[in-house]
Amino acid sequence: IETDKRIEASRIETDKRIEASRIETERLFKDSLRRMEKTDKKLKDLNDQFVSQTGHILEGLTKRSALRALQKAGFKVEQSFKEMTGSNSELGLNMEIDLLYVDTTEAIAVEVKTQCTKSKINHFLKQMRNFKLLYPHFADLDVYVAIAALNFAKEAEAYAREKGLIVIHVSDDVFSIDPVEREKLKKF
Repeated sequence: IETDKRIEASRIETDKRIEASRIETERLFKDSLRRMEKTDKKLKDLNDQFVSQTGHILEGLTKRSALRALQKAGFKVEQSFKEMTGSNSELGLNMEIDLLYVDTTEAIAVEVKTQCTKSKINHFLKQMRNFKLLYPHFADLDVYVAIAALNFAKEAEAYAREKGLIVIHVSDDVFSIDPVEREKLKKF
């Protein structure tokens, strides 16, 4: 009977230790999860900042070289604008144009991407449907759309051409533009 009491006391003590160990493990696990979530947030913030800064740098590099490429392709550019924001609160619309090249009869809106995908092309084309509502001072111009990118995802370049966009390749400090057949370009 004494042995049974000692065994029972030992079992109870072991159960207490196991429970304490489980509670401590759970606490450490939750603490680790909180730390990982904080680290994930910091990494996401750093990534977002890097992507944003890369975009600004790429836009800056693209502005002059794309201008020369567009002029070489036969566009008569008189003005250029960078990071134009347009909004119409009544319609609940807003958009940003990375680069806009303008003359008296036409304009070229350029979306600049580090990595161009079909979905990014579709998003830009969807936004461009509202261009003349958001930028009414350009309403009388023929507006063409261009996509400038460091990298084009598989099939994105052909897709852009198929949709009537001007395709601008960004490589090192050299920019080139595909031959332009204006009758095949999409106007807004």
